[in-house]
Amino acid sequence: MNTLLIIRDSLIEKYNRFDFVLRPLIRFVIAFIILTVLQSKVGYFGQFSRLVVIAAFSVFCAFFPLGCISVVAGVFLLADMVSISYAMAIFGAGSLMLIFILYYGFKPGTGIIMALVPFAFALDLPFLIPVMLGLNVGIYSVIPAAIGVFIWNMIKYFMENAAVLSEAPAADIADSFVEISSGILNDRYMLAVILAFVIAIIAVSIISNSSMNYSWPAAVITGIAVQTVVFIAADIIYGGRPLVMDVIGLIASFLISMLYALVFYSVDYRNTERLRFEDDDYVYYVKAVPKIDPYRDDEGYDIKR
Repeated sequence: MNTLLIIRDSLIEKYNRFDFVLRPLIRFVIAFIILTVLQSKVGYFGQFSRLVVIAAFSVFCAFFPLGCISVVAGVFLLADMVSISYAMAIFGAGSLMLIFILYYGFKPGTGIIMALVPFAFALDLPFLIPVMLGLNVGIYSVIPAAIGVFIWNMIKYFMENAAVLSEAPAADIADSFVEISSGILNDRYMLAVILAFVIAIIAVSIISNSSMNYSWPAAVITGIAVQTVVFIAADIIYGGRPLVMDVIGLIASFLISMLYALVFYSVDYRNTERLRFEDDDYVYYVKAVPKIDPYRDDEGYDIKR
């Protein structure tokens, strides 16, 4: 465990020292991976599937805030839709524009979440996102997470019906648009997934910020458990995903989340102190839990760095 903590501290130190280089590099890598995975799943507009084009757009994203990646991914998706179905492209453009107006007009700053949720679904690790959001972002991340689920559902509908949509006559755009809207918006499995994400994010956020011992592992377990119940019930009732994929994804998400919690939220509950002090107006009761120092042994002696 100490080895992981030492690696963590070393990476943080190097990041703080070279952040002016690492920040754009990290944004480039995130954009490149997300756009590559998107085009590997959809990729009907051939020009945007070329690695040179993806790399060029990723370089563009490297010099803007992370939310720019979601915007560029939306442009890629719309280009794929236009190449298959004008009705699908109209629905997609209208949905993304509405999301842009409502979300970026009131709560900018976490737009990258709307790209990360479909990315996690594409990797069969959707359960990881609510836990990470609850630990790091907080309750207000339920809005971009829910939007991300909707966007993934739209992408999934597009992938599953691309052949049918491409054969629809151009004169039937209105009928195709109504059918697309009904197929996406009336998907009860999507609503169940949104419910699972919202409950899990709220539960993880509340528990991880509580003063109980081992709050972070408890938050991870609760978040995974909530999603397990809702996802499996939705799979059985609505038949959204193969059950075996959910089981594999749950196990992988649990292991990754626990490792993350142990490395980045490591504290020593054995040396917890409860303090009491007061001023003229209040009496304060404080529970102080020391962080684990990987450079000290159990008796408090320094270990050579």
